[in-house]
Amino acid sequence: MKTPAQDLAVLAIGQALTSTVVSLLTAVSSLSGEHLAPSPAFSTLPVTATVLGALAMVYPASTLMGRLGRRSGFLLKALAGIAGGALGCAALWAHSFALLVAGAFLLGVFSAFGQYYRFAAIDATSDDAERTRAVSLVMGAGVAGGIAGPWLGSASGAWWPGVPYAGAFAALALVCVALAVSQLFLSSGLGRQDAAAPLPTDSAAGGGRAALGADFYAATALCAVGFAVMTLVMNAAPLSMHHGGHSLRDSSRVLQAHFALMYLPAFATPWLAARLGLRGLVAAGLAAGAAGCALAQWPAQSFGLYVVELGLAGVAWSFVFNGATLLTAQTYPAPQRARAQGLNASLVYLANVAAAFAAGGLLHWQGWAAVNLACLPLLAAGAWLLARRAA
Repeated sequence: MKTPAQDLAVLAIGQALTSTVVSLLTAVSSLSGEHLAPSPAFSTLPVTATVLGALAMVYPASTLMGRLGRRSGFLLKALAGIAGGALGCAALWAHSFALLVAGAFLLGVFSAFGQYYRFAAIDATSDDAERTRAVSLVMGAGVAGGIAGPWLGSASGAWWPGVPYAGAFAALALVCVALAVSQLFLSSGLGRQDAAAPLPTDSAAGGGRAALGADFYAATALCAVGFAVMTLVMNAAPLSMHHGGHSLRDSSRVLQAHFALMYLPAFATPWLAARLGLRGLVAAGLAAGAAGCALAQWPAQSFGLYVVELGLAGVAWSFVFNGATLLTAQTYPAPQRARAQGLNASLVYLANVAAAFAAGGLLHWQGWAAVNLACLPLLAAGAWLLARRAA
């Protein structure tokens, strides 16, 4: 029988490989779409297909893993990634835009399962202190993928000079093979819902599934705020820098700083949570996000300012999202786990989708300062929810 420490090590490897795939896909999806699309208007259709694939699967993924366990779910995820990478590679060889879109949809299914590494880390532990350390370790491992993915996309994109980006999708599929092998070492029963355990009933409703309480929705909303603010800022920053005359190399370095500060602070989460509490940790993240948005109102946006702003956005995501995930885990009973985690991931992803679509329009019509101003009401709402829940 595997120990929790062994399971956490496997989950950390899985998170690192998953973030490698996601960051690699981010680097090549739109470029490959532009290369194959019959019209420039359709160049971002593969990105849209990835979003739709994730949105369609994010709730069913929780139900599947409740029945089959985390190992089976993450293996299915890896298989979807292998198939999506293979289809993307084949699409570029065959010059088929339809195949590329199909592959991107499967990679969205892959991404949906990736939402559950944070909950799998919680499943592998028993008390609150262990949960905090577990989420810290597993989420912090994502920094490796944030660095490796863009590098791998650049290195593999020219494997076949006559077929641009095909090598990147082939490399993506190989990473998913490694992911599948790694997840074989998870405990088979991790995260599996006990089918014999009765669901709690809602006496006011006369039976059936218990309603999840206000604390659950408040903590889930905090997760959504953390993700939406990060997505708004991260998606708009490269275009804003381009419009401001900064080079592609500069924007890549800013994004590297952002990814590093999304994941590295997770390693300090146990220490900070012990001193500030989980609510204090979330509050610190909301403050970091607000500080970054305030700096974005400065008229002349230098390279250094972008580094600080995107770095603060990364820290904000780490503290708010990870802290709120741990708060969420305190709000539902074990028999409601699969349902609660699926609903949490679905609501968070809906907020992420809305932010991703809003970022481009806000930047185009109003500019970088307005994108950051739009984040402030979200952060204020998060602070209100945090204070209300703490009362």
